[in-house]
Parts: sequence; C-alpha cells; structure tokens
Amino acid sequence: MAEVDKAERDKNLDALKAAVKEWTKKEKERLENEVKFMRAVLQGRGASNAAAKNLESASLKAVVEINSFLSGA
Repeated sequence: MAEVDKAERDKNLDALKAAVKEWTKKEKERLENEVKFMRAVLQGRGASNAAAKNLESASLKAVVEINSFLSGA
C-alpha cells in the first residue's frame, strides 16, 4: 500500500469535510421539506374529516326532512 503524503491527505480531508457539509445542508433541506409535506397532509386530513362530518350531518338532516315531509308532519 502506497503511503499518502501529508499534503495529499490534508487535501482529501478538506474535500471530505466540504462533501459532508454539502450533504448535511441538502439532507437538512430535504427533511424540512418532508416535515412541511407531512404537516400539509395532516392539515388536509383534518379538512377532509371536517368535510366528511359536514356531509354526514347534511345527509342526516335531509333524511329527517324527507321523512317528515312523507309522513305529513
């Protein structure tokens, strides 16, 4: 195995350090975007749950009113 001189080793370590910093920056950005996406999904689920409850309430009210009308009450 050939030995690497100090200058080349330092150059390689600097390149590694720069690569790690760049990777860390990109990974942090990716994770922050994922968190934003997950929060949007959760908010969307809340909105769809509310919409489903509203639809259920409206359907129930319609059934009651139709039954009322048909029974002549």
